Amino acid sequence: MKISEIFAFLQEKAPFETAEAWDNSGLLVGSPDAETAAVVVALDITDDVVDTALIGEAKLIVSHHPVIFSPLRTLTTDSIPYRLAREGIAALCVHTNLDKATDGVNDCLAKQLGLQNVRVAADGMSRLGELPQAVTAAAFAEFVADTLKTAVRVRTGENTVRTVALCGGAGADLVLPLLDEADAALTGEVKHHEWLAVPQGKTLVDGGHFDTEVAVIYQLADWLQEAFPSLKVIVHRGDTPYSTIKD
Repeated sequence: MKISEIFAFLQEKAPFETAEAWDNSGLLVGSPDAETAAVVVALDITDDVVDTALIGEAKLIVSHHPVIFSPLRTLTTDSIPYRLAREGIAALCVHTNLDKATDGVNDCLAKQLGLQNVRVAADGMSRLGELPQAVTAAAFAEFVADTLKTAVRVRTGENTVRTVALCGGAGADLVLPLLDEADAALTGEVKHHEWLAVPQGKTLVDGGHFDTEVAVIYQLADWLQEAFPSLKVIVHRGDTPYSTIKD
């Protein structure tokens, strides 16, 4: 099938015009008229992901993070965009439009946590929802770590947690304002000054960029397999690009 067919389908699920103005979502490498019988779905496009595409004879990689984000000033032979073009593999990147989409990144994260009454925040990207029952702040942080199977960083308040604001990836600037209406916030990256901005008595959890977003690749794979039964869909989960040595 043509890559343009897959693009059109993802346009229905996560319209590309809803991406943030600073973002770079879309078909970033390759031609919409190219044909493919297989697709690799991944969070990032790395050399390992390209290797997976070559082994699976996939001419398209669908990723969440853009393989080209800032303007390219050089295109060296050891870069991923160069390698993709050389191997004839297209890159279709679904970034902030997928963060906002129904059943996208943040809905997947809310589902992982078992949140109820999930609703879209005023920023259009974050989500607010309720835990089945109130827990202590420390118990909530432990629950996130256990659920996402990752180490977390946390600043806990003395409050109990029932209402949770969340945004996968680098979303601290979005969830911090939501602590006016939530007991705790969860995101994937928190800067030093953002930790200092946590209101007294509220809780902020940093679950890691990778671990707060990776669940969406399985949703993407399910969407594609259901829409295109004859398409070979390969999921490349990968892992965080770092390791945790000591708490």
